[in-house]
Amino acid sequence: MVIDYSELFEKSKQFAKESGLTQLELYQRFMFERILERISVSKYNENFILKGGLLPSAMLGINSRSTRDMDISIKGIDVSQENMLEILNEILSIDINDKVKFDVVNITDIRADDEYGGNKYHIVGKLENLKVALEIDISTGDEITPNELNFEYISIFENKKIYIDTYNIETILAEKIETILRRGKYNTRMKDYYDVYFFLMKLRNDIDLEIFKQALNNTLRKREAFDYYNDYKQILDLIAEDDRIINYWNTYKKKNKYAENIEFKEIVKILKEFLDSIN
Repeated sequence: MVIDYSELFEKSKQFAKESGLTQLELYQRFMFERILERISVSKYNENFILKGGLLPSAMLGINSRSTRDMDISIKGIDVSQENMLEILNEILSIDINDKVKFDVVNITDIRADDEYGGNKYHIVGKLENLKVALEIDISTGDEITPNELNFEYISIFENKKIYIDTYNIETILAEKIETILRRGKYNTRMKDYYDVYFFLMKLRNDIDLEIFKQALNNTLRKREAFDYYNDYKQILDLIAEDDRIINYWNTYKKKNKYAENIEFKEIVKILKEFLDSIN
């Protein structure tokens, strides 16, 4: 089924009413799905591993998590800017008969403190007269424990399944917890707190604790962050009382309806209890 702009407009309008998301966020989701399908049918489908942004949103459900970006970890190929631009253009130009076109309009460096750095590819997706700005972060160097999995992504716009290699939930959770502890009160990425909270509340039974412990150990070793983890109780206590972070969270709640009933101290409490339970 090929969706034209009028159909996309009506579907996104209905989804917006049901989910509390904006139509722009839904347009972005549609375009990301178009990119995912191109990756899945490309010769690079085993080199591109979906990790953040779109993946937690797919795991938690569109009513529970929106996203404005796609985060990709690369394995097995050169991630230099020149090479990745060539590969990305090759993937984006694949014709899957969906009327969508993509242009890479800019490339910027990911900040050095964002784990391994990498590049942010600014893309415009076009469907008829609709133009949607997108961002894809591409990096390499992360360790997936025990390995990536083949995830069944279900399109919210079409009756279609897209199979894509992704991080498992244990590695996602390990990386987000490490980031929260390492950045401490300087972490302004409220989606990290939200994702950890919702994983622990909604997907707790899906988490293999032994795999998680190994994933956390591997992440801490790779990022040389054991000292932060050893002090997790003190760090979380400081975070829970930090007015700046609480204000960031309150702003995040106002912008994202799905988080409106969650208090920041409750997030920290749930995380602390989880870490206590595995130590």
